[in-house]
Amino acid sequence: MVRWPGLRPCLSALLNPAGASSMAAAEVPGYLVSPQTEKHRRARNWTDAEMRGLMLVWEEFFDELKQTKRNAKVYEKMASKLFEMTGERRLGEEIKIKITNMTFQYRSEERPVKKRKMRSCHLQKKKLRLLEAMLEEQRRLSRAMEETCREVRRVLDQQNILQVQSLQLQERMMSLLEKIIAKSNV
Repeated sequence: MVRWPGLRPCLSALLNPAGASSMAAAEVPGYLVSPQTEKHRRARNWTDAEMRGLMLVWEEFFDELKQTKRNAKVYEKMASKLFEMTGERRLGEEIKIKITNMTFQYRSEERPVKKRKMRSCHLQKKKLRLLEAMLEEQRRLSRAMEETCREVRRVLDQQNILQVQSLQLQERMMSLLEKIIAKSNV
């Protein structure tokens, strides 16, 4: 494939004569952008929440991944499950790459005998920190849910009291109205 480094800026200038440089790249038609350029763009970093979600999703779909050779659909299911858990959108291909990288990293850390225990300990500590963070998040959510339930109960109790008071007031008004009507008929 022949590459012309100056082609893209020239095309941008032709397509965008006003010179809005921030919009220039977006206005170049997709068929002029090299597929290799698109393929080798760096994905954004994974957050801790995404990593925790990925570990849970990977565990859930692990057997299904091992059973199939062509598992792009499994990775897409994992992506949608990860989106449900974290609210962050990742492509199935990104998940596949991340799992491959993590597996490679684990295997490369596992090889040296002297470093194995140290690396294993490091991974265990990392896993423990992730689990502790997940547990703390679960506790926080549980406390928030309990507080919300208490608030709902309090509001319902107040609503019941107001309804009882309203009924009592209606009864008093009816009795006063009856007395007024009885006096006017006399």
